[in-house]
Order: sequence, then C-alpha cells, then structure tokens
Amino acid sequence: MTISGGSEAIDPWALLLETDWSGLERCCPHATPATPDILAELLDDDEEVQRTAVHNLWQAVTHQNTIYGVTAPAARFVIAILGHPRTMTSGVYLHEERPRPMRAALLQWLGDLAFDATYDADGPGRPDDVAAVRAVLPLIYEAAQPYLTDADLPVREAAVHAAATTLALPELAVHVPEVAPLVRSTLSASEYRGYRFLARWCLVTWGVEPGPLPEPRVPGPEDGYSDDPPF
Repeated sequence: MTISGGSEAIDPWALLLETDWSGLERCCPHATPATPDILAELLDDDEEVQRTAVHNLWQAVTHQNTIYGVTAPAARFVIAILGHPRTMTSGVYLHEERPRPMRAALLQWLGDLAFDATYDADGPGRPDDVAAVRAVLPLIYEAAQPYLTDADLPVREAAVHAAATTLALPELAVHVPEVAPLVRSTLSASEYRGYRFLARWCLVTWGVEPGPLPEPRVPGPEDGYSDDPPF
C-alpha cells in the first residue's frame, strides 16, 4: 500500500521496515511499545488499540513537546496514512471531550509538532533532530491541504491548525495570505480554547489584524492543560 503524502508517495510499511528505529532516541521506552509497533497500531482493526496508539504517539514520540530522533520518521508515517479509511475511527483523543475522527487527532499532532519545531530558534531537542522535523514541515503543509475544507469540523480545524503552524518556516511563509482567512474563520470560532489562542497568535505573528475573537470560555477538561501553546 502506497499512500500519497503531500508531493511524495510514501509507502508507510516500507518506511517502518527501512528505518532503524532501535538507533533512534525516543521517550519512555520501558512504558510504551516500540515505535514501529505504535505506528502500525494506528491502523489496527481494534478501535481501542488505535486510540491507545494515538496516546502512545504523544507519550513516546513527542513527550512534553520534545523532539527526538524518532520524531521525523514517525511524522512521515503519520502523513502517509492520513487518507487511510481507518483514520476515520471515532473516539475521544487527547485533551478534547468531543468524539472526533482519529484523522483529526493525527492532524493536530502534526500541527503541534510543527509549532514545537519552529517556536524558537533552537527547538526543543537536539539540533539534528529538530532540523529533520523542520525538513518535514512542507510535507505537513501539503498533507493538510485536502482537509482544509473537510465536511467534518474537527478534521477541518485540525487541518487548518497543521497548515498554519508550518508557516513559521521562511519558505512556507508565502502561503500566509491563503491560510490567514481560514485561521480567522475556522480556528478563531472554535469551541476549543487552544485553537482560539493559536488563531490570535498566528494572525499577530503574521502581522495580520486578528480582529475580534470570541471571549475565552470557562476552562474545562476539553481545553487541555495549557493556556498557551504548545497545547
């Protein structure tokens, strides 16, 4: 199975087999399955296994917003499977209480990763690992494109989030005029406080007048654990 990932065709299973995962640093090796097992389980037939795999993806591959050696190849795998029918498994993922397709959670993970990789000059990880993730950002931007107007609101929000957070990369900044209206119309109106904060952050960072945004609601469990990014 070969799945389109941005401008490249990526075979996710070949990526699993060709990558020397044992030689790449990750978090929590004794508390979570091996990285290729986590990634393969994202497409498992058992929906509970899939939901656990999404949790482990955050826990082991980008724990506490840190970039590791496994992060870039794992991101390539996630990009490659976004269009797979099994990513539409519905469930409660991460910090949101509303059920949503796993595809939305994976796009959110890619967007959070792009934000982490570009939030400051150094990035939260070893220089080579951060550079490897930054090299993937154009693929994240392209992978988000089919979902920017998706009929499913959580998928659409997560896709705009993923696309917007890649634009801190200088070579992608040319897309700001295209993405800014989507940030304003989609993220600024989101029920998720993290997305509303990101909308204002992006528009101010880009030098685009953010305009009025909804007042924050009383924080709830669905709003995550942080007022500020990364979320």
